[in-house]
Amino acid sequence: MNEQTLQAAQGQAPSNSLPPAFASLEPYVAEWSIETERERARKRISTSMDELRAFQAALLPHLEPMIVFFNTLPNDPAALPADAKRLYHLVHMLMEASAPIDLQWETPDIDDAFPLDRMRFHPPSV
Repeated sequence: MNEQTLQAAQGQAPSNSLPPAFASLEPYVAEWSIETERERARKRISTSMDELRAFQAALLPHLEPMIVFFNTLPNDPAALPADAKRLYHLVHMLMEASAPIDLQWETPDIDDAFPLDRMRFHPPSV
């Protein structure tokens, strides 16, 4: 029995499920719904600009509906239901992926940037 089948049998939403209005974005959850700021930064710098652009192009049209959706929920990420939390992390990754695109960088990181492995991320960094 795979994880999703087991979760369904236990009455849980599959680990890649999103709120119903955003179900079309579920294929992105496993790779792009990343919980921590450090891991999102790692994902950005290890992903090609073409992949970042494709991810941004897929999610950007859904940004306004996402904002409307989140405005109906408590302003506390810890209080979000699991499916909304996955969407929340997906939106964070969209912002992370958009920075080098919007700033018209040629690569997903700056050559002379402070090394990521030397950066400290402090709570409530999510």
